[in-house]
Amino acid sequence: MTDKFGMSHIVEYLLQMNLKVVHIDHRQETVKLVFHNNLEQWQMVVCFQQRGEVRKLVLIVPHIGAVTTKKRLECLEALMAVNYRIAMGKFGLDLDDGEVRLEEAIPLAAGRISFEQFRLACSAMMQTVGMYHTLLSRILYSNSSVAEALQACEWEYFQHMPLDDDPMASTEPLTAIRRDGSAHQAELNLDDVLAEVTRLFEEPRE
Repeated sequence: MTDKFGMSHIVEYLLQMNLKVVHIDHRQETVKLVFHNNLEQWQMVVCFQQRGEVRKLVLIVPHIGAVTTKKRLECLEALMAVNYRIAMGKFGLDLDDGEVRLEEAIPLAAGRISFEQFRLACSAMMQTVGMYHTLLSRILYSNSSVAEALQACEWEYFQHMPLDDDPMASTEPLTAIRRDGSAHQAELNLDDVLAEVTRLFEEPRE
């Protein structure tokens, strides 16, 4: 009988991706890692949730921004628009303190997730943060409308995407921290993860 899929498997996946794990809590089934671009750094929390017979793997990037009373409706509208655009994950809001986070919950079919599925989920989350982390500040501290702020984030991000077959040959890559402390480009298969985003950009609205 095989061992139950758990934290040891997730940690092994992260090591295969050569990512630096900054904290492991086996009792709470939680692991934390760090990733960054050339300006900012974020933390990702990976944990398990069990509700009845359903077991999920949850990925959370906390503290991406905050929604306060200033331009609150515009900020919420922008976050909802992003949730409609992205293929994986969703932005959520803590009503107590206004914290904005990105979350994805993955039901574990047969009790586990493959390495490739996990790698794509992590990469998609990192890329979404890399694309939209300036969205709220654009709305709060400039005269940009919601549509203009969204377009600026997406335009700026895709300007750094490569024109050749290497999806991570960006001049300003989103990176994760290696175990040895050096920077490591987050891997992403654009055909698998961003194709849906591109389709939504091109899809005519009713």
